[in-house]
Amino acid sequence: MTLRCIPKSQLSIPDTPHEIGIREANHISDITSQVEIKVTSSVTDGKAKCQKSVLLFGLRPLWLQVCTPTVFPEYEHLVQFPRIIDCPVLNCTVLLNHTDEPREMRGYDVVLFTNVYNWLTEDMWDWAHGNRSAGQRWVMVTQESPLYVPGVQPPSRYGKITYDWTDTYKRDADFFNPYGSYTPYEGNKPLYIDEREFTRNKTKLIAWMASHCETLHWDRLKFVHELQELINVDTFGKCGEGTVEWSNQQAIVDTFSKYKFYLSLENCCCDDYITEKFWRSLKLGMVPVVVGAPYEHYTKFAPPNSFIHMDMFDSMSELAAYLLELHTNDNLYKEYFKWKNMGTLYTHIMKEHFVLPLIDDTQCSLLKKHLDTEGKEVTKLDYFGPEWYQSCTYCGRKSWINEFMYPKNYSRNEHDIWA
Repeated sequence: MTLRCIPKSQLSIPDTPHEIGIREANHISDITSQVEIKVTSSVTDGKAKCQKSVLLFGLRPLWLQVCTPTVFPEYEHLVQFPRIIDCPVLNCTVLLNHTDEPREMRGYDVVLFTNVYNWLTEDMWDWAHGNRSAGQRWVMVTQESPLYVPGVQPPSRYGKITYDWTDTYKRDADFFNPYGSYTPYEGNKPLYIDEREFTRNKTKLIAWMASHCETLHWDRLKFVHELQELINVDTFGKCGEGTVEWSNQQAIVDTFSKYKFYLSLENCCCDDYITEKFWRSLKLGMVPVVVGAPYEHYTKFAPPNSFIHMDMFDSMSELAAYLLELHTNDNLYKEYFKWKNMGTLYTHIMKEHFVLPLIDDTQCSLLKKHLDTEGKEVTKLDYFGPEWYQSCTYCGRKSWINEFMYPKNYSRNEHDIWA
């Protein structure tokens, strides 16, 4: 069942979102009732003591393209809507559905927003807020930084009244989902690993791979080119000279096992934003050289003494000299792998992040949060405040690294944020 949103220009109705919702209620009351009846009856047929409904709003287009028998067959069931999810610990079930029509949002307990592409117009945001049911929770789910999710960014007038909860990579999110984590060993430890293993057969200095060359926050391509003037940096992907097939794990190992360091350069510098490129380099036995979140944020997530951060140096030449020193001194270099005997890494593969909003665990977590807060007032996210949009500031405390930051009036050549 799909409804078409009628443009405001074709309706003689007030402009405020709540008035829009009230005025249009008469036009869609029959369909709304059918949706609510379907939601209630579908769940009541089960034997759970409670039932709640969650709506995915703005289904990410690629989900329907990749959760297929030929691409990700293990995820095919995740895009069969509507479907019922059992949460036995809560003795409750979730009916999960999806729509890209704001008028179909009414009657659901929770609405989940997740989309990187800028598809919601201001009129659609008006429709969405106008059709928000009383007590309905809205949650923003994303593993991208604020600069790369225009699809969930509300107009400024809705900045403080849109999202009840967030599910992101940030430590202060209601649902915290980092790209990776490190856990120190407790009790029994595995067999000792000789750190000298990580110095053997590494004949090359440093590598970098990227497919998105023109970033939004800082000029990382310029950074790489200037570093190449001081030391040898081998580059791969669309932004580099070499090629490697990332879907071929053996090819990845064969290519990067020869390097001592990896340039882990985030596309923007935001609090807690430490993505798969960092964790991947640790898994591959390299030392990540990072630009991204502040130094102290890496120390909260990463194994001790496992990375090299730009704030450790007063200039790029000082960084280059230090890397060359480590490259020629195995005793110093192997110190960066002592953590291997102190704890273990846990990382999500990229496709797991991709389907995070669809999985049962996510829905059961939302259900628990809803049950715990039902009927209570919750503090909404200030989207444009320091907890989210303003959490992307500078790439470091040292002036030399921030010379690569783009000015506020920077105009990109590409309109696609992923160029």
